[in-house]
Amino acid sequence: MKYHHGNLREELIRCASNLCHQYGYEKLSLRSIAKEANVSQTAPYRHFETKESLLAAVATNGFIEMEESINKIIDFSKSKTISEKTLIKGMMTYLNFAEKNNNIYEIMFGTVIKDFETYPELHQAAMRCYGTLKRSLRGYVTLKNNNEYDRKCIKVWAFLHGLVGLNKIEQKLEGKELNVSTEDNAISALRSAKSNLNTFMTTAINGLIKN
Repeated sequence: MKYHHGNLREELIRCASNLCHQYGYEKLSLRSIAKEANVSQTAPYRHFETKESLLAAVATNGFIEMEESINKIIDFSKSKTISEKTLIKGMMTYLNFAEKNNNIYEIMFGTVIKDFETYPELHQAAMRCYGTLKRSLRGYVTLKNNNEYDRKCIKVWAFLHGLVGLNKIEQKLEGKELNVSTEDNAISALRSAKSNLNTFMTTAINGLIKN
């Protein structure tokens, strides 16, 4: 049995994230995480009462990582205004994060965690990440008021989230021929868009923000 001199809570979150990356959150349990961390089966319960509370911590780290990734592209410390190129690059970073961390993204934006406000750290991390998207729009375009920025931000987020979902389906269908169903038409359109994704993203996001 391994004795942890460091922070066992952080080690459990790290192990949970690794297992989630490999197998998805559905197969996670506090026992499997204890085994991965090489601690007793009761050790995780000292820090997390339930599997959901541990997944909330995993999602919290996900939002923090996503925010930091976008902030590396859109550096608000240098300038309050950003170019179209920078905005699109920041939004592409969102898509890249979702693709790279697909199973954790599902925890962050799915229905696994019933109420974010039950977990203050998670709620705050999610709101900070949303705030990064909103600041991006503020730096790119001048709108009437705060409500208008919120409305546009939700539209852009919904668009990005939709692309993530379609991309996931497209990857499952990779190499397969498509029929004429509505879903397959959407996948066909996505495949076409991905051939020149930067142009597609620029046109789509400008349309959402400026119309």
